[in-house]
Amino acid sequence: MLAGAMLLLGSSGCGTAHLVAPPGREVYIMQADTPAAVRVERTVWFWCWGAKPISDNTTREDIEKYNLREVRIDVYQKWYEMLMNPITSLVSIQRRTLIVEGNR
Repeated sequence: MLAGAMLLLGSSGCGTAHLVAPPGREVYIMQADTPAAVRVERTVWFWCWGAKPISDNTTREDIEKYNLREVRIDVYQKWYEMLMNPITSLVSIQRRTLIVEGNR
């Protein structure tokens, strides 16, 4: 019982991504059911249990690189991140997967 509680506590944490457009670019938020031509999946690392990003947690570079005009994002934990985060949480590090989808 205690081990299960520790596993749940260790896998908890926050970690937010920010939908940020490059300066001077007009970008619209896509509806959930709109098909996307571009899909980028990458890892985002946080410390202080998700309070501070270690890696880039914004969409700015993805929007620029793929010249996106419509964007939607999702942040979640994959199954192996759920297994890994209780261990890395011992030193306050959390990992999330960021998905950026969009159209040109």
